[in-house]
Amino acid sequence: MKNKYFELIKNLKLFFIASFFPNALGFFMIPLYTSCLSTTDYGVVDLLSNTLQLLLPVLTIQIQDAVLRYTMEKDRNKQDVLSVGISVVSRGFLLFCVGMLVLQCTGILKLDGAYVAFLLANYLLGSLNNVFSFFCRGIDKVKVLMVSSFWNMLVIVSSNLIFLLVFKWGLHGYLLADSLGKLASTLYILFSAKLYRYFQWKVRNRELKKEMICFSAPLILSALSWWISQASDKYILTFFYGVSVVGMYGVAYKIPMILKVFSDVIARAFSISAIKEFDYEDTDGFIGRSYSMFSFFMTLCCSVIMLANVLLAKILFAGEFFEAWRFVPPLLVSVLMNQLSLSCESIFVGAKQTKTISWTATAGALIDTAANFILIPYFGAYGAAVATAIGFACFWGLRYYRLIQVDKIFFMNIFQFSNVFLRKI
Repeated sequence: MKNKYFELIKNLKLFFIASFFPNALGFFMIPLYTSCLSTTDYGVVDLLSNTLQLLLPVLTIQIQDAVLRYTMEKDRNKQDVLSVGISVVSRGFLLFCVGMLVLQCTGILKLDGAYVAFLLANYLLGSLNNVFSFFCRGIDKVKVLMVSSFWNMLVIVSSNLIFLLVFKWGLHGYLLADSLGKLASTLYILFSAKLYRYFQWKVRNRELKKEMICFSAPLILSALSWWISQASDKYILTFFYGVSVVGMYGVAYKIPMILKVFSDVIARAFSISAIKEFDYEDTDGFIGRSYSMFSFFMTLCCSVIMLANVLLAKILFAGEFFEAWRFVPPLLVSVLMNQLSLSCESIFVGAKQTKTISWTATAGALIDTAANFILIPYFGAYGAAVATAIGFACFWGLRYYRLIQVDKIFFMNIFQFSNVFLRKI
C-alpha cells in the first residue's frame, strides 16, 4: 500500500517539475506577447491551435492512449506497441498532407504559406511527441519527460525573444518559435530515452494493431467533444463578434493556465496509478482516497486563484487586454471540472471502458454547444466562458454518476474517505 502512494507521489513530483517551471517561465512571457502581438494576431494563433486540436485526435485516432495502456501490460512486446503508434501517426500525416494539398490547389482553402507550414509541422511533431511521451510513461521514464518540457519552453522563450524583439517578425515569429520548441522536445525524448531501439519499420503483430485501434477509436469522440467544449466557442465568437474578441478571450485563458498546470500534473500521475493499480473493488481504497484528495486540492487552488484574479490581470495583461479578467472566473471553474472528469476518465481507461468515456464526453459537448449558441449572442465572450464551465461540469457529472451509481466502482471508498476527512475539518 505504501509503495503505491510512494510511486504516485514520485510521479507527482516529477510531473510537477516538468510542468511548473517551464509554464512559470512561459507565464512571465505573457506581457511580451500582449505587447508585441495584437488581439487579431492572438485570435489567429488561437484558431490555428484549435484547428490542430481538432485534427490530431481524428487523424491519430487517439493511438497514444492505447500506447500507454498496452505498454504497461507486462506480457506485451514493447517494440510492437510503439511500432503501431508510429504507423498510425505516419499514415495520418500523409493523409493530412494530401488533404492540405488538394484544398490549397482547388482554392477551397486559401492560407498563408507560413500557416500551412505551421499546421503540418505541428501536426507531425505533436502526434509523435504524444506517442513518445505516453510510451515513456509506460516504461517508467518520466524523468525524460521532465527534462524535455524544459527544452521545449527554453527554446520557445529564447526564440520568441529573438524573433519578436530583435527581428520583429510578429505573428510568424511566434508560430516559428512554437514549432522549434516542439521539435526540440520531441528529439530530446527520442534520443534521451533511446526510443530508436524500439523502432520497427513494419508492424509485425497485426492482431495487436487491431486491438489497440479498437481500444483507442472510441476515444476520438471524447477528444472531439473536449475540442468542442474548448474551441467551438471561439469559432462562434468569431462569427458573431470577429477575431479581435477571440484574441481577448484567448488571453483570458492565461490565468486559468495556472490551475491547468496542477490539473495536468495530477491527470498524468493519476493515469499511471489508475492503470497500474486498477482493481474493480478498490480493495485497499487507494484509488478512491487519491481521487478525493486531488478533488479537494484542486477546488482549494481554484478558489485562491479566483480571489487573486484582478491582481494577476493587472500584472500580466497589457493595455486593452486587461479587460480579459472578466472572463477568468468561469474559465477557472471549467478547468476544475475538466480535471475532475479526467480523473474519472483514468479509472475508466484502467477498466478498458473507453465507450463510457466517449458517450459521456459527447453528451457534455452537446450541452456546451447548445449553451454557446444561447449565451454568446447576448453576452459575448463572457457567455462563451460560462458555456464552457457548464459543458465541463456536465462532463464530470455524467462520468462521476456512472462511476459510483451505475458501475459502483470505488463507491464506498470515495465516500468513506470524504466523510472521515470532513469530520476532521
